[in-house]
Amino acid sequence: MKYLAMIATLVFASSAFAVDCVDCHEAINVAEHTEMEATLETCTDCHSGMTDMHELDADIHTPDLAITECADCHGVD
Repeated sequence: MKYLAMIATLVFASSAFAVDCVDCHEAINVAEHTEMEATLETCTDCHSGMTDMHELDADIHTPDLAITECADCHGVD
């Protein structure tokens, strides 16, 4: 039973909700990007390599996803 709990913890830790962008990247200025009305589509326009380096779940990460919604799940400031 304790192995099942440990496996569940590891699966959660590797899920999108546990991803902290600032582990690998500089902090994102959410206020500035909110003023620009940045969406995920905008991110890929300015940061062209993002989709090359990151596999995104298309069911969750729609092109109209706002930067504030990204900040809700990922560790961005």
